[in-house]
Amino acid sequence: MSALKEKWRLPDDLRHGKQNRPPARVRKGTKQRSRPFRQGLILGVCIGMTGALLVGVAGFLLTTPRTAAPVAEAPAEQNHGAAGDPQAAISIVSEHLGDLQVRIEAKVSSPTSYDPITKGQVVAYTDMVAMPTAHKQGPIVMAEMSGKPGVYEAMTNVPMAGEYNVIVEVKLPMASTANQRLEVGTVTAK
Repeated sequence: MSALKEKWRLPDDLRHGKQNRPPARVRKGTKQRSRPFRQGLILGVCIGMTGALLVGVAGFLLTTPRTAAPVAEAPAEQNHGAAGDPQAAISIVSEHLGDLQVRIEAKVSSPTSYDPITKGQVVAYTDMVAMPTAHKQGPIVMAEMSGKPGVYEAMTNVPMAGEYNVIVEVKLPMASTANQRLEVGTVTAK
């Protein structure tokens, strides 16, 4: 048994942390070359970052800020009319009837006299707010309601529940658009 212990026992040099290894081959000048390279690399990175910081601070201090244009000054092309053309006044009432069915009602009137505009070309669009243009529907032709001059109505089904942007566009006699948000539930109306 003692012979087996001797066979598996570590030599004294290895047991006490001493190792008898032959010295590794070291190229001449390797240690001296790597130290200046590392120091130069660190120095170069520090100088580069300091220079970038100085350029950023100088740019911040020397430029004058500009004010953004107000949102209210939208171009006239968004309303589908020329700058001098009067645009129709549109009042939208939309409601969810249940089972993803939506009723859109729009009252269209003249911008100056607020007289109802009859026999106009009015269309509607529905677009899901969370996924723009993915579930866009339209143009949905709106028909004028009998007995109510200037009031146009349309019924449509939306593809899924969610918040929708209902857009009503008057094409003739006066071009104009208006929009309204509508929450569509799953089964029944609010």
